[in-house]
Amino acid sequence: MATLGAVGITGLAGCSGGTGSTPTTNESSSSNTTTSQPTTTAGNETTTATEESQDQAFTRGELVEDFESFEDSNWGTIGGTVETDTDEVYAGSQSLHMSNENGNVAGIFKAFPDGLDLTKHDLSIAVKLDKPVRGKFAAEIIAPARSDMLTSKRFIPKELNGWTRIDLGYTGKKGEPVLKAVQELRLMVQSEEGTPIDVRIDDLRKIPKPKKGKVMLQFDDAVTSQYEVAFKEMQKRGWGGGIAIIPDAINSEGNITTGQMREMRDAGWDMMAHPQVPNPLPSYSEAKQRQMIQQAKKYLELKGFPKGARHFVAPYNRVSKTTLDIVSEFHETGFMFGACPNNAQQPSNMHAISRVMGKDPRGTRRILNIAEAYNQLVVVQFHDIGEGDDYEISPEDFKGVLDHIEKKDMDVITPSDLIDG
Repeated sequence: MATLGAVGITGLAGCSGGTGSTPTTNESSSSNTTTSQPTTTAGNETTTATEESQDQAFTRGELVEDFESFEDSNWGTIGGTVETDTDEVYAGSQSLHMSNENGNVAGIFKAFPDGLDLTKHDLSIAVKLDKPVRGKFAAEIIAPARSDMLTSKRFIPKELNGWTRIDLGYTGKKGEPVLKAVQELRLMVQSEEGTPIDVRIDDLRKIPKPKKGKVMLQFDDAVTSQYEVAFKEMQKRGWGGGIAIIPDAINSEGNITTGQMREMRDAGWDMMAHPQVPNPLPSYSEAKQRQMIQQAKKYLELKGFPKGARHFVAPYNRVSKTTLDIVSEFHETGFMFGACPNNAQQPSNMHAISRVMGKDPRGTRRILNIAEAYNQLVVVQFHDIGEGDDYEISPEDFKGVLDHIEKKDMDVITPSDLIDG
C-alpha cells in the first residue's frame, strides 16, 4: 500500500477570470448524442467509439468484470467493507460498494493466474465517489510481481459524486512491468486516517489503444504570455495547442487580443470555451450553468472560432454530474484536472478528459515518459509563463518541457485532432 501514498490534494482553486491557482501535476438534461445499451457478455470486443450521454453505460472494448456475480468471482478485500449494491448501478443489475468509516483504504484485488493481457489495451471503469468528497481512485497493475508494477491515480472533484467513467491512466512505474502477463489487479480509494471512504464501482473494461502515445498542450485564461512565449515556441516546432478563452478577458490588459486569437487559429490552434464565472459552475442552478456554458460557446462561434468552440474547459477544474450533462449538449469534448493520462485512441469520457498540470516540469516529464512507454494520451495544462513568483512556470522550464516532448516518440495533437483524426 505504501506504493500509492496518501491521497493529499492541495491548491484546488482552479483558474478563471485570470486569477486563482491550479492543482499540481502529480496530483439531468436531454442530450443530442446517440446512445446504446450496455454490453454484458465477457469477451465482446469492439473498437467502434460510441458517443454517449453522461447517463448511458459504456460499450467499448472487452468486459473484464461487471460485478454481476461478485461473490463467485474470486475478488478479495483490501480494506473496509465490500458488498454488492442493486440500488445505485451503472450497468447491469448491481454495482460494487466499497466503504471504510475509519478511512485509510477501501478496495478489492484479484489474481489472474493465466495473466491478463494489457499490451494493447487500457483499463476503464465507472466510479461513483461519495467520500472523501474530493479524492483519488487508485489502481495497481502488478505484472508479474510487486517489484514490476504500474500505478494509476485519478482525481475526482468534490461535486462530481455521480457515476463517472474514467480511464486508469498510468501515473507511476516500478521495475519493468510485463503487461502481457498481469498477475494481479488492485482497485481502491485511500484517505487520511479517520476520513470515511464511500465509493461504488462498476463495469471494468479494457479498451483498445493505438500503437503510439499522444500529447496535447493547453493554456488557460488566454493571458499574453501564452501568445508571446508558448505560441512562438510551439510554432518553431510546428505544433498546435488549445487556448481556454474567457470571453470578457479578451482585448484587456494582460490578455491576448482577437487578432492574436485569429493568428493562432490560422496556425492550427483551437480557441476553447472557458466560461467566465466567479464561482465553480456546480454552485449555480442547472439553468444558470446552461446559460453560461452556452454563452461562452456562442461568443467563439460569433467571433469566427467554431472549430475550437466544440471544446470546453471547466472553470476551477470543478464539475458536477449536471455540469457534464450540459457540457455534452453543447460540446464534443470537455477537459478538467484528473492528474493522470487518458486512453489515446479516445478517452472513455469525452466530456471529462483528464489533464495534468505543467507547472512542475520534473513531474510533467515523468508522466510523459510513462505515457510514451504505454501509448497513452497526456493533456498538459499551463497558465501564465514568466519569471518570478507571480508566474506558474518560467520560460526556460516551459521550453525544457517542449524539448523533452520533442525527444518522445509521441504525436503532438490539438483538441480538434482528437475528434477529427
